[in-house]
Amino acid sequence: MSDNQPCRVCGNVILASTAARTGGLCMPCKGGYRENIENGKRYAQERKQYLASPQALYWSALVDRVFRTPQGFAGLALAEQHYYAVNVLQGEVYNGGFDQYFGNSSGDHYASACAGLRELGALQTLALLEEAKGLLFGAQAVPAEQGERQLRMPTYADEPDLACEAALDALDTRFYLDPDQLEERLVAYARQQQLFAAD
Repeated sequence: MSDNQPCRVCGNVILASTAARTGGLCMPCKGGYRENIENGKRYAQERKQYLASPQALYWSALVDRVFRTPQGFAGLALAEQHYYAVNVLQGEVYNGGFDQYFGNSSGDHYASACAGLRELGALQTLALLEEAKGLLFGAQAVPAEQGERQLRMPTYADEPDLACEAALDALDTRFYLDPDQLEERLVAYARQQQLFAAD
């Protein structure tokens, strides 16, 4: 006969000797980290499902086409350019803000990101992007080349413009509030344009 018994909180089977020491709790429940373990399992399962989804498979193929074909971004259809540029904008701003977006190669696709946001009807996000552009480049056009952008950006100066940085931080915070539910709009747009192979 087994002397194992269920944890009184999570139900996982534990030794009777453990239960006697912990008041009937498994060690994760006793230590207070059971929730972290369960959240980690849930995240891993959701991530596995996402990576097998039409959306993830399409994104991976799209990035390959941008970086591993001679045509690159220019070889994408217009709807694909919009989808790509808005996704990259979203990823860069969430990772390091508008300053990172314009300072990295992602800023090469500023015009396409603006067009894509208009196409998606994400006008609040578009206003934030244009405001960030104004802080960094004023009324002048955004330079197409990354190096030229960095030379013109006050945040890349030897003595960075702290007021500009603070204003960009405030725009980042407004972007993080996701006023247009950008991810939902991107998925709907991709489905409308039949970008995903299967759904």
